[in-house]
Amino acid sequence: MRIAKMRLVLVSSMFCFLALTGLEAQVSVTAQLKTQEIFIGDQVRLTVRISLPSRIPFKFVKIKEVLQQVPKIELVNRGSLLTVAQEPQQILEQQFVLTSFEAGNYQIPPITIDFEENGLIKSASSGVALSLKVVSIPVNPERDTLRAIKDINREEIQVSDFIFPALIVLSLLALLGFSIYYLLRRKQKQQPAVILPPPPPPPAHETALQKLVTREQSDLLDGGEVNVFQTQLTYILREYLEGRYGIHALESTTDDILESLRSIGVPDDWRVQLRQMLQTADLVKFAKAEPPLSFHVEALYSVKTFVEQTKEEDATAVS
Repeated sequence: MRIAKMRLVLVSSMFCFLALTGLEAQVSVTAQLKTQEIFIGDQVRLTVRISLPSRIPFKFVKIKEVLQQVPKIELVNRGSLLTVAQEPQQILEQQFVLTSFEAGNYQIPPITIDFEENGLIKSASSGVALSLKVVSIPVNPERDTLRAIKDINREEIQVSDFIFPALIVLSLLALLGFSIYYLLRRKQKQQPAVILPPPPPPPAHETALQKLVTREQSDLLDGGEVNVFQTQLTYILREYLEGRYGIHALESTTDDILESLRSIGVPDDWRVQLRQMLQTADLVKFAKAEPPLSFHVEALYSVKTFVEQTKEEDATAVS
């Protein structure tokens, strides 16, 4: 029994070893440079292809760890991981761009990848180092040799050299002359507008007499509109007194107007007539008094006579 158990353990171990060996044989990594020689500063593409079973998760290409062993080779760009196939094997591909700024022969170590199997991280490599030669830019002795500075070849001055500048100067002068001529003509045409003073207002007596004639020809009295007639008649009188003597007759009461007429020397007989006429007009307008029709006619002629006798050219005689 003991020998049989030992044989069983030995057989099982051999099967596990063979299974692991077969799995590792199924994971392969290849790396290839597009060219093995570049100039300083040029770039070269490195292609890494991975083949592994479909059930095995791939981790990443350990490119930085590899290039740390060759510090003069720099990684410029890391391309995306591309899936070329998934069955029966995963075939993945990733490209990297490398460069170098120092001439020399370099050996890039084998490229290593990581993958996961049964919860463990395992690695595989391409197994072959890559050779890269970085050469300096060739120098052409004849092209890069400094040459002596030659004298400047001066051309002879010709009349044709001045034609174009002369045309420009003449054009500018013609434009300037036309602008000055246009501005002068425009200034002559734009004569300043003469602002005439407004005509003086007509004398106060002319306005009053004209309005009195209009009232005389109206039919207000015939229509019984004595209130309107008296309102217009007293307004004409007040307007005349204000324009003739400069008193505020339009905005003053009858007593204030009579007091102002006393101070400016209007004769007493006229002040008596104006008092009677203005007070009666106030009664008609405000107390609805009804004086005889003859009163209104006489009041119109009294105002007319007063205006004619006290108009401005006769002011010295009245005073």
